[in-house]
Amino acid sequence: MIGESTLSMHTHPRRPSSAVWPRVGAALLLLGAVGTAACTAGVAVEEESLGEASLRGSYDLTSSYTGTIGDTRGWLIEWEVPELVNESTAWGVVGQWYYGLESGIYHSPDGWFVYYFGDDNGVTGNHSSCNTQWGSGGTCGGSLGGLQPGDQVVFKYEWCTEGRVADVDGSLLCLYVDMKDGDGWQFLAQDARGTVEMYAHDIEHFRDVGLQYTEPRISCDAPIKMLRQELKTTSGTWQTMSGASTWSFYDAPPYVYQNKNLSASPSTWEACTTCNSLPAWQSGQVYAPSTLVTNGGHIWQSTQQIWWSHPDCPPSNPTSWCPAEWVDLGACN
Repeated sequence: MIGESTLSMHTHPRRPSSAVWPRVGAALLLLGAVGTAACTAGVAVEEESLGEASLRGSYDLTSSYTGTIGDTRGWLIEWEVPELVNESTAWGVVGQWYYGLESGIYHSPDGWFVYYFGDDNGVTGNHSSCNTQWGSGGTCGGSLGGLQPGDQVVFKYEWCTEGRVADVDGSLLCLYVDMKDGDGWQFLAQDARGTVEMYAHDIEHFRDVGLQYTEPRISCDAPIKMLRQELKTTSGTWQTMSGASTWSFYDAPPYVYQNKNLSASPSTWEACTTCNSLPAWQSGQVYAPSTLVTNGGHIWQSTQQIWWSHPDCPPSNPTSWCPAEWVDLGACN
């Protein structure tokens, strides 16, 4: 049986897979207890009875494979852990979905941890350092936790047999992780293939869940780095992925892609938080809840519907009578 990773007594959100990569929308979240951690989905998805609350989350950066997913027999993806400016309070996820099985790295105030989710045919025999807080997966401790900025982590999906033997005609999907620590590939989970999907959520946050889940601010000097991707062909060979037409990208403020090198083999890119992608606060405007603006060198999020922004109530220096309309998300990079 799976052991429980020993993290702190925080509550962490979670959500099910979706048939299409999400941007912003409704999602189911599981609020766990000991050692819980992971992410929420964006657009409306098929509902699963996973947890105690139906809340909201979003992907603000996604990179989706544009080729024929059905012609792949595996996917390898390598990340470099970023530095968070607000590390002690931030919640965020970097990960990917392939055929309905998710994996990646999750950050809470406890730090960075490997996780997986979506193993719907049972978790018995999966990695012993990972808990099962979401029923179909969880976060991982031991050598799969405590990641530091600059660490590199590789995830590998392969079509396989029930005996975990790679097979391009296999009926199952095997998931592995390499922590680049000399131990090589470690088995995480195995599942029947589900939704045909192959995309990364380069950042996922919980802004819409509640202010207790502080949005991550990612350093542009030590950003999220996509180091390489490979796909396995129907002939069973691994092929380096490159080229501008190989992925479609989506980004939403305050997150941006930078230093894309899609002509390289393998292609690489980075992502971080920047104020340059956000509008400056203005008086006399209507602002919906959770709107982001810049003011006084900081990023601000509206806490309520603002029907008319009073000129005496800028987020960074409001007059004493102004309502508490904005929360400070921290200084710009």
